[in-house]
Amino acid sequence: MVKPRPYIKQALTDMTDPKSSSAPERRSDDQWLGLIFLSMLGVAAWMVTRSWHASILDRYEFRQLQTALSAFWMQQDGFHLDYLTPLFGPPWSIPLEFPTYQVCVAGLSSLTSLPLEQTGRLVSILFFAATLPAIYGLLELAELPPTRRLLVLAVVLSTPVYLFYTRAVMIETTALCFAVWFVFALHRTLAARSWGWLAAAIACAVLAALTKITTLAVYLVPAAFLALAVIHQSGRRENGGFDPAAALRPALLAALPVALALGAALWWIARGDALKHSNPYTGFLASTELHRWNYGTWSLRTEPSFWQHLWENLTQNILSEGALALALLCATFAAPRARRVALACVAGFFAGPLVFANLYHIHDYYYTANALLLSGAAGLLLASAWDNPRLPAAPRWVALGLVLALQYHAFDRGYHYYYWKAAPPPPDLATVIRETVPADGVVLISGDDWNPLLPYYAQRRAVMVAGGRDAETGVLEDVIARLPPRRIAAMVLVGDQVRQDAALVAARAARFGLAPRPFATSEAADLYLPADVVAPSAVRLRGRTFATARVLVAPTTELSMTDAKVADLAAQDFPMCSPAPGRARSQFGVSRGTLDGREVIQAHAPSEVYFQPPAGAHRLAAVAGLPAATYAKPLPEATDGVIVEIFEQQPGGLRRSLLRRELTPVTRPVDRGPQELAYDNGAPFTGELVFTIAPGPAGNFAYDQAYWARIEIR
Repeated sequence: MVKPRPYIKQALTDMTDPKSSSAPERRSDDQWLGLIFLSMLGVAAWMVTRSWHASILDRYEFRQLQTALSAFWMQQDGFHLDYLTPLFGPPWSIPLEFPTYQVCVAGLSSLTSLPLEQTGRLVSILFFAATLPAIYGLLELAELPPTRRLLVLAVVLSTPVYLFYTRAVMIETTALCFAVWFVFALHRTLAARSWGWLAAAIACAVLAALTKITTLAVYLVPAAFLALAVIHQSGRRENGGFDPAAALRPALLAALPVALALGAALWWIARGDALKHSNPYTGFLASTELHRWNYGTWSLRTEPSFWQHLWENLTQNILSEGALALALLCATFAAPRARRVALACVAGFFAGPLVFANLYHIHDYYYTANALLLSGAAGLLLASAWDNPRLPAAPRWVALGLVLALQYHAFDRGYHYYYWKAAPPPPDLATVIRETVPADGVVLISGDDWNPLLPYYAQRRAVMVAGGRDAETGVLEDVIARLPPRRIAAMVLVGDQVRQDAALVAARAARFGLAPRPFATSEAADLYLPADVVAPSAVRLRGRTFATARVLVAPTTELSMTDAKVADLAAQDFPMCSPAPGRARSQFGVSRGTLDGREVIQAHAPSEVYFQPPAGAHRLAAVAGLPAATYAKPLPEATDGVIVEIFEQQPGGLRRSLLRRELTPVTRPVDRGPQELAYDNGAPFTGELVFTIAPGPAGNFAYDQAYWARIEIR
C-alpha cells in the first residue's frame, strides 16, 4: 500500500477537526471548488457537443476524413490488422497508426446504429473524459488535497484546444488517454511495487505507442522525471552513498513498459512500411520518407517564425497570456514539490514541439498531446498556492476567476470561429458517385492528391493519382492490373489543370470505356462514367437537383408549360442569330423584338429555342439577360430570377447540359444587364442545340421577360 503523504494527512485533519481554525474556511472552499469543477465540466460538455450533426469539414478535415474513412471500411469489412484505407488501389491498406480509435468508433456505431461521424465525436469525448481520473490521481505527486485537484481539472477543462479537438473525429484524445494512464500506472507501480499496476502500465504504454507514438513520446519526459526520482530515493543510503542494487528494481520496472511500447511501435512501423512499399503510389507514406516531415530540419528550430508560431499556439490555444502570468505569480506561493512537478510538466510540454518540430509547426491539433501538461502545470501552481497563508482569500478567488475568464477569451479568439461558422455540407458530387457507381466499383481520381473527401462520402474505393503523377501511365497500369476487369467504374478530375487536359481525358476515356464528356460536374471537379451506364444513370437521377453539383446528362424532358406554343421559326428573319433558329416552344411566345435599340429574341420563361449547328461547329457564344424593368422594383414586384441553360440533344433520347447560368438581378447586381455566355465543346456538336430559359428555383415566372440578344454557333 502507498502511505498517505504527511501533507494529505494534515489536510484531512483540518477538514474534519472542528478545533482547526481553518476548517470552516476549508470546508467552504471545498464546496465552492467542487461546484466550479462541476460547472466547468458542464460547460465543456455543452461546448464539445455544439453542431453535433454538422459535417466534419470544419478544421483539418483531411485528417478527420482519413480517420473516418478507415472506420467506415472497418465497419463494412470487419477488423483487420492491415485495415482498409482504400485510396490507392490494392492492397488498399496504408496503416499509419494502429486503429485503436477506429475500432472503437466502428464497433460502437455498429452496436448502437449511431451515425459514424457522431460516434467518432462521442468516442473522442469519452476518451478525454476517461483521462481526467488519471490526472486526478497523478496530482497526488504534488501532495494536493482532493478538492485542490479538482481546481487543476477545472483549469484543464478550460483549455481551448480541448474544447475544440475533443469533438473531432481524430485519434488525439485516444492516444492522450492511454499516455496519461501509462504515467499514472507507472507511478502506482513504482509506489506499490504492484504486478497488477505494472501490467496496466505496459498495456497503456503499448496502446499509446501504437495509437500515436508522438503522443507517448511527450509523456515519456514526465515519466522519466518520476522514475528518476524513485530510483534516486530507492538507492539512497543513510550514510549519503548510493546503492545501485536497490535502485535496479525500480529502474527495471520503469524501463519494461517503455521498452515493450517502443518495440511494439517499431514492429507496427515495419509492418506498415512493407504494405506501403507494395503499391507504387503509397511509398511516399513510409516512415523512411516522412523523417523530415515529422522532425523538421535543425534550422527550423532556430527560426524566429518557429518560436513566434509556438507562442501563438501556446497563448491562443492552450494558456492565454494573462493566465500564464497568473500561473507564474502563483509559483511564488506554491510548495516546492508542486513547483518541481510543474517544471517536469513544462519540460514534457516543450519536448513535443522541439522533437517533432515540423508537425507542431504546421498542425495545431498536435498540441492536443501536450497542452495538458502546460495548462495542468498552471492549475497545479494555483492549487498549491491556494492554501498558502500568505495569500488571502480574495486574491486567490480573483486569480481563479481571471484564469477561467481569460481561457475562454483565448478560445473566443481562435476556435470559437469554427463553432458559429457552419461547416460545409458533404459534396453533392459524392452523392452522384454513390448513386451511379456500383458498390464494388473503383473510382479513378486525379488532381486531388490523396484527399479522402470524395471517396469517404461516396463510400467507394478509389485509385488516387497523388503528387501530380498522371503522366506516369506505366505506374497507373501497374496498379490497375491488380484490379478485376472493368472494376474502374468512374473517373473524377479535380482542378482546372486536369479537367482541361483534353489528351488526358481522351486517353483515359479510351482506356476505361468512359464517355468522352462529363456526366456530372461541380465547381471543382468533373465526373466521367462508362459510356454504357450513362443512359441508365441519367434515368436513375431524373428530376434530382443538387446544391453543389449538376448532372449534365438527362433523359430528354421539355420544360413544363401550360398551353405550350410551338412555332416554326425557319421562315422568319433573326439577324442576331447565326445560324437562324429552326423552331421554338414556349408558354408566352417567342418573337423578334428590340431592347435599348438592339435586336433581340424575346423569350419569356419558360421557353426553348432550337438550333441545328453547322457541320463541324464546336463553339457557341450568346448574350442573354432580363430587361431593367423586370428588376426595377423590389420583390415581389420583380423577377425572382431565371435559369439560362443550353443543351445538346444526343442519340438515345438523352440531353446534355453544356452551359448553365442562374440570373437573379434583384439580389445580385452582377446579373443585371446583358450576360455574355461562351462554350467550347472541343469536338463538333453531334445533335440539335436547345437554348432554354426557365423560371427560377421557385418556379415563379412572373416578370421573367428574358431575351437572347445574340447567338452564334460555329
